[in-house]
Amino acid sequence: LGIIKDIEYRFKNPHICVRDFNGVLIVDEINRANLPSVLGELIYALEYRGDAVTSMYEFEGERNITLPKNLYIIGTMNTADRSVGHIDYAIRRRFAFVDILPDESIINNLKAKQLFNEVKLIFGNEYLSPDFKLNDVMIGHSYFLTNDENELKVKLDFEIKPILKEYLKDGILLESAAVHIENLKV
Repeated sequence: LGIIKDIEYRFKNPHICVRDFNGVLIVDEINRANLPSVLGELIYALEYRGDAVTSMYEFEGERNITLPKNLYIIGTMNTADRSVGHIDYAIRRRFAFVDILPDESIINNLKAKQLFNEVKLIFGNEYLSPDFKLNDVMIGHSYFLTNDENELKVKLDFEIKPILKEYLKDGILLESAAVHIENLKV
């Protein structure tokens, strides 16, 4: 609440803060957070941007808070880890959701690009459980952003293969994918 009051104060006092300044609050892995604890009164204030809402908490003798219209809240999350189910409708109503899908064009290393495409084949219809869609479970391109072959090999052995094996255990990938996972090489 203190941070919001500070932001509100700055917006009301243009000599301290320029009015057209855009503020950003980033909550990484928002799906793993206890959102009422992280956002607190912001959850309610999001519905009334620019208008004062009464808080149950008092700060400097004041119970009203105003969420500025030019304060942007960005929450990141990885839907592939399937921990988004607990985000309730009240939170979903207050945020726009934008998918950022794995993008091969981001990968510069040729060997990493080849490995990305081999992994993507494992997520094809033949090996992917019918309960899941490729875009919901495909591992991201960040696994393939490497400077050299040795780094890619380490990522393959200690990051990529382990998560693919977890996908086997969880039934995201069918058992027939196991041999293809083991055969992945740099």
